Amino acid sequence: MDEDDRAIMTAEGVGHRYGQRIALVDVSFAVRRGTVTGLVGANGSGKSTLLRIMAGVQAASDGRIRMAGEPLDAREGAGRGTGAAVDGMSLWPSWTVRRNLEYVAGLAGASRDDMRRAAALVRIDDELPTRLRRLSLGNRQRVALAAAIVAGTELVLLDEPMNGLDPDTRSVVRDVIVRLSGEGRSVVLSSHDLHDVDAVCSDLLVLDAGRLTHAGPLAGFDADATVVVVRVASDEADRARVALAEAGLRCTREGDGGLVVAVHAAGSARRVLEGAGVAVLAAHDRRATLEEKFHGRI
Repeated sequence: MDEDDRAIMTAEGVGHRYGQRIALVDVSFAVRRGTVTGLVGANGSGKSTLLRIMAGVQAASDGRIRMAGEPLDAREGAGRGTGAAVDGMSLWPSWTVRRNLEYVAGLAGASRDDMRRAAALVRIDDELPTRLRRLSLGNRQRVALAAAIVAGTELVLLDEPMNGLDPDTRSVVRDVIVRLSGEGRSVVLSSHDLHDVDAVCSDLLVLDAGRLTHAGPLAGFDADATVVVVRVASDEADRARVALAEAGLRCTREGDGGLVVAVHAAGSARRVLEGAGVAVLAAHDRRATLEEKFHGRI
């Protein structure tokens, strides 16, 4: 089986422009069946534009998207099996949650039982009689996710699904995403929270100013990147961070109090701390997190 046979969706040289502004340039990748793919990049990198093109609600200026091998723009039913909760795909505020989800189910050829299961999965079933506009931001996010699940029997596209959610609900959504993957569906998740991406994604797409800089397994993104955790006395930690910052060395604080610095800055960090009279009690290497890799802390 070749790569195209394992892919539910492929992008081939996708580019997009808004007038003179270039949003995407020659973007090509494959979304593997049954995987969760993280889509990350800074604001303005083209993530939402790419998701709208993948959802079929916006046409690319260049290139082509294929769904299960068929061009997305070839015929009306080419995108069947795709569900999306992305910017530009709205539900109806004056309708109840039930009516919104039943309408989406009707468009997708899904049953009312499918709709009810999706609502229960994201724990919004108690709000089915409620008008959408009366819900909190977090509960509206749940409704959008339920709608995407109803339609997305093969592929679910999510643009910042954790936005506005409390910690417990974030955990629920992460569990739902993992469950969808376990059912054989593919999920593409755009998120600014790289902890969520690290927790649920197996594959990763990285956009930088509209260009794709990484497409493949998450584990392959700077796979060998490490950081150094420097340990000082707990009552010296704040002074140590100030000394490092004044020396132009970036550091973050671990949950257990260690100071994380880049591998190439480890020697300089020791010298700065010793010069400030802060004793280094211990130091060890560890694998960099996705956030540390992405934000250039290595």
